[in-house]
Amino acid sequence: MSKTRNPVQRGRPVNEQARHERMTQILDGARICFIGRGFHASSISEISATAGVSVANIYQYYPNKEALILALIEADLKRHHDMIVRFWAGDLGPAAVKRALSDIFLTKEGHDIAVLRVEIASEGARNPEVAAMLRRSEVGLIQVLQRSILAARDEGRVPRDIDPIAVGERLSLVFEGIMRLYVFSPSDGAILLDRYYGQVAESLHLTA
Repeated sequence: MSKTRNPVQRGRPVNEQARHERMTQILDGARICFIGRGFHASSISEISATAGVSVANIYQYYPNKEALILALIEADLKRHHDMIVRFWAGDLGPAAVKRALSDIFLTKEGHDIAVLRVEIASEGARNPEVAAMLRRSEVGLIQVLQRSILAARDEGRVPRDIDPIAVGERLSLVFEGIMRLYVFSPSDGAILLDRYYGQVAESLHLTA
């Protein structure tokens, strides 16, 4: 009678934690390069040096520079999604709102995020794949925003006559405009944060 053999595993087992850490390390290096020099002026060798990994190691996880760009876009979209949920889940008073957005408007990392968002938008004008991804994400983020406003309305945290669709579209456009101003005037972060809260308060009929 033949014996059943266990399948032979070839190569070393995948360490998911180590894999995640290395991919994060590479993306952090790519983010620094893209913010400082732009997508197209940054080379894989520069990203390799900044991230502290070999070029071969980068290609092990990302087949080309475009894959790095798309991965960074995904990370930015997740960050934006999480910010929307966190913003609308809490108190909508001025102190709470400004605290929720302080990591963006009052820190160097926040300004770097704003710069990267502009670079991403520029890449979308040249790259159809990026453009399609941005269009899909914009629809998704607006839907998340509208659902969050609706939940706040149903919970009595904003007036009942608020239109989640109209308010969501307005606040999304205002936020993008404020972020663009912030790119060129990082020292005005606190002023721009006050201006954004003014738009939130007016849209939701709150006391600013």
